[in-house]
Amino acid sequence: MKRSVFKWFKNVSIAKKLYFTVGIMALLIVVELGVLVFSINTLSSVRAYVGGEGLWSKAQKDAIYQLMRYGITHEEGDYVKFLEFMKVAGGDHNARVEMSKEKPDMNIVRKALLEGRNHRDDVDGMIRLFRRFHSNYYINRAIIAWTKGDEVGQGFIAIAQKLHAAINSPSPSQDRINVLLREIEPLDIQLTPYEDEFSFALGEGSRWLEQGILRLLFIVALTVECTGLVLAITVSRGIQKGLNEILLSARSVTKGDYSRKATAFSQDEIGKLANNFNKMAEELERLEKENREVNSSLEKKVRLRTAEMESKNKELEQFAYVASHDLQEPLRTISGFVELLQKQYRGKFDANADKLLGYISNASDRMKVLIKDLLDYSRIGREKKIRQVDCNNLLAEVLADLDQIIKESGATIRTEPLPVIHAYPTELKLLFQNLITNSIKFHKPGLTPVVAIRSEKENGHWKFSVRDNGIGIDRQFADRIFIIFQRLHNRSQYEGSGIGLAHCKKIAELHGGNIWVESEPGEGSRFFFTIGQES
Repeated sequence: MKRSVFKWFKNVSIAKKLYFTVGIMALLIVVELGVLVFSINTLSSVRAYVGGEGLWSKAQKDAIYQLMRYGITHEEGDYVKFLEFMKVAGGDHNARVEMSKEKPDMNIVRKALLEGRNHRDDVDGMIRLFRRFHSNYYINRAIIAWTKGDEVGQGFIAIAQKLHAAINSPSPSQDRINVLLREIEPLDIQLTPYEDEFSFALGEGSRWLEQGILRLLFIVALTVECTGLVLAITVSRGIQKGLNEILLSARSVTKGDYSRKATAFSQDEIGKLANNFNKMAEELERLEKENREVNSSLEKKVRLRTAEMESKNKELEQFAYVASHDLQEPLRTISGFVELLQKQYRGKFDANADKLLGYISNASDRMKVLIKDLLDYSRIGREKKIRQVDCNNLLAEVLADLDQIIKESGATIRTEPLPVIHAYPTELKLLFQNLITNSIKFHKPGLTPVVAIRSEKENGHWKFSVRDNGIGIDRQFADRIFIIFQRLHNRSQYEGSGIGLAHCKKIAELHGGNIWVESEPGEGSRFFFTIGQES
């Protein structure tokens, strides 16, 4: 099978080899994007379960509070509130039980998860995560903790029913009621470790998955680069080898040696040229032999034949030169694939080849930026040491790094004195850099970008703002833009990976703060972010 594929690839035309190489690269990039999308969706589902656990835990605590209050006040409204809060745990319980079945009813599962106050957009992802990865070590641990927590939770319902019956009996006994109330706290204490275990298991699973994703993306990216390199080198060497054969044979023919034949290594244009060259050489050899057999008495004819042979030899030399010159173009086209990897091919291609390979190079550049941004995204928060940071010096470093972009755009940067705070300097620098870059990039056509940066102290936090006079953002997208890979514009309009503002959100939250935007289309944007005073 491998030999037949190699033979086919060797014999197809140079244009088809180019299209094949481009197709393989595009396919691998699509696979890489597919892996990335699957990974992000899976991590999002894990995040949804962690959030669901928080809702479950809060509802459980609120239910216990209402039950204790009911035991004191004997008001039916408190009991009703208890039942309302317990619906959250009940919905999650019903979802887990149904998903554990061999053939679950997905309508029941979706309804139950919604009753558990999980977000509608997260429900399908949560179902897929449970069904696909229930045997995974970390997910299985979480499910076991979930199951045991449900069992303990049922105890609250049993106590509530007894308490309800005792309070509504003809002659309520306060001693009996107090005994039932004292049974609540041990159950609450018993429930807490299961809640912690659920969160810890999903947290460990998320970190394990994140490391696996990064390794997988690295392997796929490496495969893309290596495959392109191998294909380019294979095609380039094949063409060089065929051309060298023709040139060596041409030199031998010009010296009168017709025994040196050009070997055709393939059936592509180079191979066909080698075969045609051999036929021409054979014809010249035949003519030369005929000239040798001419009667010496026919001197004139001999001279004519000699002149003819010399003319043919000149035509052959001219053909060899033209063939060598014109066939350099496909050689330069193929070698362009590895121009950035092997400098010895530099200068052998013309500019037209870049048009055929440009989109591969652009796609590779975009993927490199995406992985770099993802790696940056995953590294955020790994720096353990918070330092005292002079935001004025830090901003000066950012503007120095962006000096070329600022000069090219003609942007004006206005700043006010900024505070000295405790923060992660690398992450904070990235936050400022992303916001300033976006302000310059999304400017109005024909209008010079103006960016204003200021800060103020508010409710124990430092609040920073970055304001621009750009194209603005519709209010309905004010939250969406901070979600990873969410883009509002085509790449043909504005370049970018769709990760920058997700970086900013994660960095602000790392510092105990938040980030948001105030904007209207055509009116510019004002991004705010807060940094905790004790960060």
